[in-house]
Amino acid sequence: MKNILLPTDFSENAWNSTLYAINLYKEESCRFFLMTSYNVNGYYENSMMDPVPAKEESIKVKANSEEKLNRLCEIIKERSSNPKHTFKCVALNKTLIDSIKHELNQHAFDIILIGTQGSTGAYEVIFGSNTIQILNEIKNCPILAVPSNVYFKVLKEIVLATSYKIEHSSDDLKYLIQLAKQNNSAIRILHIEESGGISISQKHNKNHLESCLKEIEHSAHSLAHVSIPIGIYCFTESRGSDMIVFINKKHNFLENLLFKPLYKDLGNYSRIPLLVLHRSNE
Repeated sequence: MKNILLPTDFSENAWNSTLYAINLYKEESCRFFLMTSYNVNGYYENSMMDPVPAKEESIKVKANSEEKLNRLCEIIKERSSNPKHTFKCVALNKTLIDSIKHELNQHAFDIILIGTQGSTGAYEVIFGSNTIQILNEIKNCPILAVPSNVYFKVLKEIVLATSYKIEHSSDDLKYLIQLAKQNNSAIRILHIEESGGISISQKHNKNHLESCLKEIEHSAHSLAHVSIPIGIYCFTESRGSDMIVFINKKHNFLENLLFKPLYKDLGNYSRIPLLVLHRSNE
């Protein structure tokens, strides 16, 4: 039985990521945790408001959040009659990040699915601030970020972008391997070469990575004389790849790599789900 965490702000993007999750795991027995967060205490902590109205407002917001969440759950159950799936609603008076961390402490989740945009849905904002914060701060669970205009299709090809600078263990790749087996997917390892070519240690890490993927159809590819974001864009665009995977090895790595304004117009990042894994020893 898989446990899937689905944070929602009731936006269209969050709804889309929920549907993506249901379809991705249609053949699996799953418990889906629909979670919403509200932070009334944070709103009032610096104010001079009377604590009684603040308490009343907290009760009101809590009731409203739970009502919307229960309504969402009923809609999902009506649309998805999969007997393998069950749904639980969770509404927490915490920030989004604290809510996710709270749930991770309560349950062993296999993955967190999020939308790449928030309730504003601004087209030019490919990765919303909440998405960036989740990808950088949540270290102990795989995260799949689904763009609002992406609908589930069988994952024929998954692109694993890597620098070969780290030797990844089978535990680092556990979720990716399971996902590839589940969907009969091919994994394409993509390396963007730096000036000077590949070092001896990088060659070792490349061989080790391919050994970890020996049970999966895979191939290794490299591009040179191109920036990492542009290289990933060109590779996935030319092949019609279905998912991009990163193993986030340090704080702010993904933000520095993908989310700078320079790259916000790379539309491919808004058309392919992004899976972020974390090293098992970090």
